[in-house]
Amino acid sequence: MADVVQTVAFEGGELRLLDPGSKDREAVLALPLSRLIVKMIRVPEEDRADPSAYATPILQAMSPYPDEALTVGCETMRETERGLIVLAAALPESAADDIAEALDAAKLNVTRIDALALGTLRGAWSALAIGDGEDASARRLLLIGGPDCISIVVLDGDAPSAVRAVGAASDLRREVMLSLLEAEDFGGTRPLKETVVLGDVATEGVEAFAPVRRVEVGEDAALVGVADRSQEESSLNALPESWREVLEDARFKAKLTRNISVAGGIWALIMLVLFGVPVAYGFLTDHQRALCKEHSRQYRAVAAMRDKVKLVQKYSDHARGALEIMKAVSDRLPQGITLTSWTYRRDEGVKVSGEADEAELVYRFKDNMAEAGTEAEDDDPVFAKVLLNGPSAGRGGKQKFDLECGYEGEEEE
Repeated sequence: MADVVQTVAFEGGELRLLDPGSKDREAVLALPLSRLIVKMIRVPEEDRADPSAYATPILQAMSPYPDEALTVGCETMRETERGLIVLAAALPESAADDIAEALDAAKLNVTRIDALALGTLRGAWSALAIGDGEDASARRLLLIGGPDCISIVVLDGDAPSAVRAVGAASDLRREVMLSLLEAEDFGGTRPLKETVVLGDVATEGVEAFAPVRRVEVGEDAALVGVADRSQEESSLNALPESWREVLEDARFKAKLTRNISVAGGIWALIMLVLFGVPVAYGFLTDHQRALCKEHSRQYRAVAAMRDKVKLVQKYSDHARGALEIMKAVSDRLPQGITLTSWTYRRDEGVKVSGEADEAELVYRFKDNMAEAGTEAEDDDPVFAKVLLNGPSAGRGGKQKFDLECGYEGEEEE
């Protein structure tokens, strides 16, 4: 099934679009029968594989431009045991310059060419009321009005047997008679059941052939019918070969433009990644560096304040003052020991030297200083380490010693 595209008719020297708001640049073109060379042809069984090739020399002989090669399109109307009955049509390019100019002005590319009369016939088919039995094979004369011509179609049942275009200045009665004779030559002798008029056609002089019945058709009925027919691959397509080449070129250029656009977008994305990522990374790096600098500044400010607080706490803490430490040592000094040296360091502890009457007194003094760190309720300074050097015998029988007491190490924050 073909893609749905714009449908446009060329009538009265102007283009008429089925959907004027459509943005589609491809269109199915519907033409009056007067702009086409049309004929009903019986294709033999041996040529059914390529009916266009069989019909081309026949239409070529009918062309008013014998030196111009025609591109013939065929639509199969009926299949028989002896072959096909087809409607063959072609558009002479030499007579289509005004059509090409109008299409170029509208920037439309034609994908297929159909006949307006066939679109009208599709839209009014149900109104023809072709029944069963004898009525199914009855002959009917169809007159389809239009601004360019009157289209004459002779139907034998549901298949045409003659198709003709009549100009406004032509004798309609004469043309109808010629169409009926052509139908009789093509499909045999049959009585004419009725004349069906579609559109604005003056029927004066044709009432004698058969009763006249008028069928109302809408303004866009032909275009709607052509749009429906364009969905069928087997429908008529009289597009000239040169127009097909133009269509292929236009499609190739459109595809090339799309591919170039996609490639350009991909290239732009790659360039954005190549140049944008380093820029973004640099921006983020600068941002993080600024955050680090600010954090470092705040950290230094907090550290400086912490050091100041520690310094204040250090000098406001009298528990490790010289007097407090001297009192702690004096309270634990047994009778019989005389201190000869005192070394005090606030952050480290105290180191004392002395003499004792007995070595036992030195050991008791050491134990007393060590016990100061085990009494939880004691407010005295806590010595984490107590190191004894001595005792050793000295002059006069005295026991000399050195005692070093250190504070408990503070946890680093």
